Amino acid sequence: MEKVWNRDEAEAEAATLFDAARMTPQTVLEHDGKFIVKFEPGVKVPLSEWAVRPGTLEDEDVL
Repeated sequence: MEKVWNRDEAEAEAATLFDAARMTPQTVLEHDGKFIVKFEPGVKVPLSEWAVRPGTLEDEDVL
């Protein structure tokens, strides 16, 4: 169920906001606009982006 949150609610109940966003996008109102919190399952990261993250690979590692 989509709920319209205010910023204070969203900050205080972040886990609930994220859980709800798994089902349907959630709107968080701000004084000058809004945020849309939306979950996208199965988002993949290209190997080239993953490999350059700190601590992911050592120089001697072979793919």
